[in-house]
Amino acid sequence: MLESRAPVDRIRRVLALDRRVIEPRPVDGAPAWVATGGEGAFAWSTPAPLAGVKGWLVPLREAVLAWDDRGTMRPVVPHPERIALVGLRACDLAAIAHLDAHFGADPWYRARRAAAFLVGLDCPQACAGGFCLEVDAGPFARAPFDLNLTALPDGRVVVAWGTAAGVAALHGAGVATAPVDHATALLLAELAARAAASFPVRSYVTRGLARMNAAPAGRAIADEEWQALGPRCLACTGCTSLCPTCTCFTVVDQPVGAGGTRARVWDSCLLEGFQREASGHHPAPHPGDRVRRFWYHKLSRDFAGPTGRLGCVGCGRCDVACPGTIGALGVLAALGGER
Repeated sequence: MLESRAPVDRIRRVLALDRRVIEPRPVDGAPAWVATGGEGAFAWSTPAPLAGVKGWLVPLREAVLAWDDRGTMRPVVPHPERIALVGLRACDLAAIAHLDAHFGADPWYRARRAAAFLVGLDCPQACAGGFCLEVDAGPFARAPFDLNLTALPDGRVVVAWGTAAGVAALHGAGVATAPVDHATALLLAELAARAAASFPVRSYVTRGLARMNAAPAGRAIADEEWQALGPRCLACTGCTSLCPTCTCFTVVDQPVGAGGTRARVWDSCLLEGFQREASGHHPAPHPGDRVRRFWYHKLSRDFAGPTGRLGCVGCGRCDVACPGTIGALGVLAALGGER
């Protein structure tokens, strides 16, 4: 337990000694991830930026292979910068857990992930458009994090540590580590309950998720419903670009002189050509087919995988980005009978 917020700024400065500290800060009136160097006071009330942190761990474009004029091929070994992402909300931490599970065997991802120090920040109340509660991804963080902060109403801060690196950062800042006492544990439980109670009641979300997960394989939703949603998708890829759990990529070869590089580049399963096969067969020929595939992967427990949670973390970014109302809440509203 920290008696004030000042020690958190010491922790940030300690992290900045050998890492690039990146935090949410207002930029032109909107929150963005900014390299601060740990300077100044931490911006406790800055909302989560519209752009998540996926790009720090899975770059938009990353070279994985190179070849020279003699045809000799070699892997492009990443040498990622050591960074500290400070102020990660529970939804983004849950998304990183999803990425960890998906890219766990990938050496490029592992290198970037090992170079990243994660500091979470619990949400005291629901954010506009967020529904992390309904998909079991927040508003209080569980994992993964090196450190996690819970700001108390009286100015104190509860700091939890999840790794040895987190403990080392606390010791480096002169912050003692001790388990929370019984009274603090009760207070944290009360604050978590208050945060959960602050979410608006969205019965259509509950109904939509229930239909999506009805056995067998969501057959409670007729094909006609998905085809009706299809024309709303403009294939702009805004949702998949901002989604912190999207993992689709394509591979691009680019000649460079007599040699070249092979890179993986973010792709979107909502694009018409994503699933089309070389034979000409297309397993998802209509926009409604692609919308169905995308949201089953996000909202069906068939794809929960090692994290045990849905692929959607309820951050609400897709609803902000989508001009055609096929963001998560838009789709759940349609499936849940709200519109």
